[in-house]
Amino acid sequence: MKLWDGVERAVSAWQAAGRPHRSGFGLTVTRQGQKVWLGNPNGPSWNLPA
Repeated sequence: MKLWDGVERAVSAWQAAGRPHRSGFGLTVTRQGQKVWLGNPNGPSWNLPA
């Protein structure tokens, strides 16, 4: 994947979620991986590369 393609997908997901403020996001880090989530850990989330 090209870097800019990832940026465009991230912006589209942010817009589709109603352009939430950055305070609405959280980060969970475990031995199994890392993910960014919106609203709460069980809400919409995106896995981060390790």
